[in-house]
Amino acid sequence: MRIRTVPTASGASAVQVVRYQDGKTRVIKHIGSGRDKDEAAALKQLAQEWIDQESGQNRLPGWPKENSDQLLLGKYRYLGFRYGLMAETVLAILNRFGLRSDSFPSAGMFLNLVLARILQPGSKRQTQKILADAFGIRYSLTDIYTCLPGLVAFQELVEKKLTDFAKSHLGFDFSFVFYDITTLYFETFKEDRLRKIGFSKDNKPGQPQILIGLVVESHGFPLSFYLFTGNKFEGKTLIPVILGFKQKHEVDNLTIVADAAMISQKNIRALQKANLNYIVGARLGNAGLTVVADASARLNRVDGASLKIPTPGGFLICHFSQSRYAKDRHERQKQLDKAKQILAGKRPASRNRFLTKNSKTMYSLNTTLANKTELLLGIKGYHTNLDIPEQLVIDRYRDLWQIEKSFRLSKNDLEARPVYHFKKQTIAAHIFICMTALAVLKWLEIATGNPAKRLVDKLKSVTDARMLNTVTGKEVLMRASVPPELSILLKKIRPH
Repeated sequence: MRIRTVPTASGASAVQVVRYQDGKTRVIKHIGSGRDKDEAAALKQLAQEWIDQESGQNRLPGWPKENSDQLLLGKYRYLGFRYGLMAETVLAILNRFGLRSDSFPSAGMFLNLVLARILQPGSKRQTQKILADAFGIRYSLTDIYTCLPGLVAFQELVEKKLTDFAKSHLGFDFSFVFYDITTLYFETFKEDRLRKIGFSKDNKPGQPQILIGLVVESHGFPLSFYLFTGNKFEGKTLIPVILGFKQKHEVDNLTIVADAAMISQKNIRALQKANLNYIVGARLGNAGLTVVADASARLNRVDGASLKIPTPGGFLICHFSQSRYAKDRHERQKQLDKAKQILAGKRPASRNRFLTKNSKTMYSLNTTLANKTELLLGIKGYHTNLDIPEQLVIDRYRDLWQIEKSFRLSKNDLEARPVYHFKKQTIAAHIFICMTALAVLKWLEIATGNPAKRLVDKLKSVTDARMLNTVTGKEVLMRASVPPELSILLKKIRPH
């Protein structure tokens, strides 16, 4: 195989890997087209790396030219491997966030704990082993546990760095801030002041939990987190979080985007008093029948239709979607069929939204609710005090899915749950490490357009062989070739 450069019609240079076969030159791999000499040279390098990988003739950085003979003579002995590229990439991203080993006391250990959390989440004992085995970083377990409680003192500093990064690289300007709550459970059945049994979003109703409030920008990049007792009503977390965030960053006004569960008349008054705007989901089921009937008639089941209704607290935006209509209609009919079967004695009594219990054994069909639900088929509501186009309100609210995605990354890829700590400071430190790791994963996704897990797996696939020179006694790290696709992605992740 060899590298060939061919001019294109646009004046660029196409770089290809070719092979002479059956009397013809055949293109084995098209690497790309370079618009100038520098781009062409970079593509030729990628082509050579691709050839090395395909042919099994990888030449590792630092590997002596006479490696085959030396290995045969027993000069080098294999000791194991390191995830060097993984460490370099994660630490480079953290440096781009403005976080370095000298950023604050114990920052070096903090960044390494973040690195280990991304590579292979586990307990602090497992983390100690991962750091030693995968990166050659050695801490005693005592040092790690001693460090944890003090990390929380630097949460505000790190969050400011992340917010500054979002402003510089993600276009964040405080116009729209997204907030939501999730729960993290503990492997215990014993409650205390912080860990309480409450409404679980992890389907662990009998286990103590904590509430985590997360503030993100529109891409889901984390800006701040807050800790609450496990039995706190999530709607009561909104005002202290947003007012605290506003004060911390000295922002005159901003718009909070949150789920319907976060809002109440009391919260609306508090937001208005603080000169804050809001976009939240509306519970149209609680709206009056007159309002519902009017909205349904005006939308007229036209796909994409929307309307704005003035209310004492701002505006109610209603939007109709044909796909949502089909889903809502199916769910409504399923519930109605169950209700009718219960009334006919064809199935045992159970909870059903369309049944009203008249006595211990007697039920009746709630026709008013059934009719109201039919009027609401396909309609989604939003509350806001901003007098802006309906579609902008809808689009900003839809960005809330990014925070849900961030929660999934935290719980699945970073295994933030279950939490094994039991003191408030160490629990907060664990969440702090997970949030910072989440910022790294989100940047990987934003910069490359690839799922974070796929990027982490690609980084883990390139290892450094630890080779001991038996003559000099020195250890040498020899890196496997970086696949061309990963090389391109790395330039997006860490361009400088």
